[in-house]
Amino acid sequence: MGIKYKSVVHGLDSFVVKPTNYTVSPAYKFFVKADALRLANHFRESIKNYLKSIFIDRKNYKAFMGLGISYKAEENYDKAIKALESARKLSYFTSEIHYELGLCYLLTGRFCEAIKSFHNTILLDRDNLNAQIQLAVAHEFIEEYDMAILIYHTIIENNPKFLTAYNHLSALYMNLGEFKSAGSVFSQILKVNPDFNKAYLGLAICYDKMSNKQRALHYYKAFLDKKPHSHHRIKIQKRIDKLKNQTSATTNEIVLSVV
Repeated sequence: MGIKYKSVVHGLDSFVVKPTNYTVSPAYKFFVKADALRLANHFRESIKNYLKSIFIDRKNYKAFMGLGISYKAEENYDKAIKALESARKLSYFTSEIHYELGLCYLLTGRFCEAIKSFHNTILLDRDNLNAQIQLAVAHEFIEEYDMAILIYHTIIENNPKFLTAYNHLSALYMNLGEFKSAGSVFSQILKVNPDFNKAYLGLAICYDKMSNKQRALHYYKAFLDKKPHSHHRIKIQKRIDKLKNQTSATTNEIVLSVV
């Protein structure tokens, strides 16, 4: 008749090969508790439990990785990097470790090391779009703008619906004063998602910077139509009024010169 189990889970559990005392190991208990605390955003308490787990078992790379992530959340980046580097030594082919290290390097201004870590992340996980974005951001920090632009364009080409890449690219173009290129990106965003209201404001600012008052007015109004309760409303309305006055003055000048 075979063995009878109390539940399906119990039945499957019996086929899993586990080390002796696997579920009662103190190191494992501390690790599980630490993970739960970290996921609940109780980072300080999670750190204490990760350290207790590591003190007993220094071979669990996940404990070091969790410790590093918790230290990062507490903005203790030096300790975060140290923990994550320990995790990397134990499990080099875990892409998440390289990604978290990259973030810590980025936050501490170690941009070349961040770039290397994000490259390693992407080599191990080509679908990690966040790593690709952060790689471009790292290039921005060291003023390698052409490389950052290339990365953003590549992401968009391969993932045309990933709006984060459009946002970063348009912001970079605007920071560089390339408003025509930024406007082109905002137009692309609206083709992907016509309800992405910030793109209307982005287009308005770009046309405003390029002294195309009529187009700027059009998109400022379009933005306010889409978001009538925007906290930018007062400033935008003042800009609309100023552009209207300038447009009227210019029209009057043209009429007078013709007369």
